[in-house]
Amino acid sequence: MSHFCLLSEPEAYHPDAYDLLKDPVERGHWLDHFAGHFQQTLKFAATQYGRTAGRAIQTASQSFTQQIEALRAKPDCLPGGRLDIMELCRLRERVLRANKLNDPFGYIKDRENAAASKLYPQVVRRLHAMAPQARWLHLIECVFAGNIFDLGSASTMHLAQEPTDFFAEIEETKPRPWLVDNFDRLAQDLPAAPPTKWAKAVIFVDNAGSDFILGVMPLARELGLFGTKIVLAANELPSLNDMTVNETISVVERLAVADADLAVLIEAGMLEVVSSGGDTPLIDLSNVSDELNTAAADADLVVLEGMGRAVETNFHTPFKVDSLKLALLKDDIVAKRIGGEIYDCVCKYEPAAAAAANQEPAPS
Repeated sequence: MSHFCLLSEPEAYHPDAYDLLKDPVERGHWLDHFAGHFQQTLKFAATQYGRTAGRAIQTASQSFTQQIEALRAKPDCLPGGRLDIMELCRLRERVLRANKLNDPFGYIKDRENAAASKLYPQVVRRLHAMAPQARWLHLIECVFAGNIFDLGSASTMHLAQEPTDFFAEIEETKPRPWLVDNFDRLAQDLPAAPPTKWAKAVIFVDNAGSDFILGVMPLARELGLFGTKIVLAANELPSLNDMTVNETISVVERLAVADADLAVLIEAGMLEVVSSGGDTPLIDLSNVSDELNTAAADADLVVLEGMGRAVETNFHTPFKVDSLKLALLKDDIVAKRIGGEIYDCVCKYEPAAAAAANQEPAPS
C-alpha cells in the first residue's frame, strides 16, 4: 500500500482537508449523523445476519455509542489528534468488523444489483439513438441519477426500502448550469468519433445498484468503445452499499452476457477491475493497493465518482493527469461547504495543465 501514483503532490496530500476539531457546529452534525446512522445500520445487519447475530449487534451498538460519546467529551482523543469524516468512517467499520458484522447491507446490494442489471440493456439502447455530444451529456446525467442510491446519507437512506425509478431520476436531475459545471470544457475533450484523448482511464467506483450499473458502467463502456482502456477501482472490503472488487467483477461479467459490445471490450483487454485497497465510502489516496498503482501507472484520466470520494475527500486534490469528479450532493453540510444545496450536481473537470496552473490551497 502506498500513495496513488497519479497524485501531483503526494507529500502534501491529505484525504479530507476539513478538520472537525476546528468547527464545533459541523463536528456536532457529524457525530449526531454517525450515531443515528449506526443504529439504522444495525437494523439492516439484523436482517443480513439473522437471529444469531443478536449479541454481536448489541455489543456493536454499545461500543460505537461509547466511542461517539468519548469524542463528544474529548474530540481530539483519537490517535493522531485529528477528527474528520474519514476517521469516523474508519471507527464505524472497525466496530462492525470486530463484531463480525462486516457487510450489513449485503442483501440490499444484491437486490439492487439484480434490479439495475435488468434495466441496463434499456439504458444502453437509449444511447445508440443519440448524437455523440447529446450522448455524453446524457451519460453524465445518468451518473448523477444513479448516485442518489447512497445508504450513507440520511437524506437517501430510505431508498433501501423504497427503490427509485432510475429514468424518473434522470428527468429530475437539476438542469445546467450545475453547482460545479465544467461540462463544456469536458465536452471539448470528449470525442465525436474514435480515438479519445485518453489511452487509459482509472474510475473509482462508488455504490452498488443504479449508481454503478446504470451510471458508471454506461460511461465506462462508452469511453471503452471510443478506445480508452478502463480500469475500475473498487473497495477491497465492504462498506455501506459500496461495491467491492469481487462484486464489481461479478456484476461486469453478468452485464457482458447481455451486452455484446461490453463482452468484446473485456475479451480485448480493454476493461480491468482492480482493488483500490479501500475499506470506507471515502478514498484515502495516500494508501492504495499496489495492484491499483500497477494498473494506473500509464493512465491519463482519473475519474472520482460519488459524494464521498469526489467531494467529502479529494475535491481539491490535484493529479498529474486529467481528472473528472462527479457527484450528486446528498448532505446539506457537505453541499454548503462548496456553496451549494442538497441534490446539487458536481461535474469538476481539470485537464492536467490547468490543474497544475491553478492549484488552490485546500480549506483548513
